[in-house]
Amino acid sequence: MDKQEAYKIVLDGLKEIPLFCGKYDAVHGDVVFMYGVGEVMGEIAFGAGEAEYSAFLSEFLNNMNESRKEIT
Repeated sequence: MDKQEAYKIVLDGLKEIPLFCGKYDAVHGDVVFMYGVGEVMGEIAFGAGEAEYSAFLSEFLNNMNESRKEIT
């Protein structure tokens, strides 16, 4: 197994947890914390490949926006 495959395995496992995909309690959660989670997850996704990074980043930001819309 090479390093990129290992990153894909880690990314797929973490994506099973909604928080790591940008879904959070925007009423009680801190958006700054979520941007930190996004940075770490972005690094993992980038290690998995450019296509995975692009797809993950889009999904993460969309989920964050949806979470924030729920409080308005």
